[in-house]
Amino acid sequence: MVSKSKMERLLSERRFLVSAELTPPRHHDLEKLLRHARSMADCVDVVQINDHLLSQARCANMVVGHFVKQEGLEPVLQFSLRHKNRIALQGDLLGMAALGLSNIIILGGYPCAIGSDPDAKEVSDVDSYAAIELTRRLTREGKLFNGDVISPAPYFHVGTIDFPCGEQAIAGAMDRLSAKIDAGASFIQVQAVFELASMRRWMAAVVERGLHERAHFIAAIFPFAGVDRLNFLQKVPGLVVPDHLIERVRQSGDAEGESYRITLELVQGLRDIPGLSGIHMRSIGAEDWVPRLVEDAGLRRGRGVGAA
Repeated sequence: MVSKSKMERLLSERRFLVSAELTPPRHHDLEKLLRHARSMADCVDVVQINDHLLSQARCANMVVGHFVKQEGLEPVLQFSLRHKNRIALQGDLLGMAALGLSNIIILGGYPCAIGSDPDAKEVSDVDSYAAIELTRRLTREGKLFNGDVISPAPYFHVGTIDFPCGEQAIAGAMDRLSAKIDAGASFIQVQAVFELASMRRWMAAVVERGLHERAHFIAAIFPFAGVDRLNFLQKVPGLVVPDHLIERVRQSGDAEGESYRITLELVQGLRDIPGLSGIHMRSIGAEDWVPRLVEDAGLRRGRGVGAA
């Protein structure tokens, strides 16, 4: 019997998962990234490694995941479909299995036009529903995407991304979300939010449909420090940063301190929303905040390297 990953085990035991994010550099020197990983080691359960963030060419996250695992942390790898056809996707899955990496988040990815190489061609060979289903089939039956069988079958703990949405669109969003779970997504990471009301409405619909009993839901926040950072995040596709939040930071007289207070409020508020199984900190550029946020939010106990 294939053993579960630490992430899957903690979620199945209904323990509130704490995750942080690392961004591979646009070069090959990983010392700074691994230093951040070490600083998080005793306060998070898993470390997520994004895949060519904002469509910028970066060190391959599978390689980063290998080194992070050597530091004693459990990696979760994002897989952006926009940059991989089905051959590359299967090759990366087999590479992950060879390195003993099993946690994967399947997502479409940002458009190439916003990234480092705007003339790059987008692949989008397999959509997220099909990629989830085919990856789960590879785990259950050892079948590659074309039906060829390999043995032993690799093991993957498969998740995906979803987005909280406005009240008018919730019904359709729940149908799409249910289809992702039907395809085989074991956990759903919800895109980072900057206010709690939208997440409460969205999760209420998830609970009403009973979807939280079929998959684990992980909320996300995006730590920020100051108005300039919020103005940048407001332009990132998929993020909704309300103007009143920017104004609150601007008028505070202590932009970094107020930014931290808002981030902590979000962490504490999300923890109490019914149906959520954990929180992910998109600690891009704010890696140093992670231990402090975990401590101040009362989430540190029993976490980190060696914690089960």
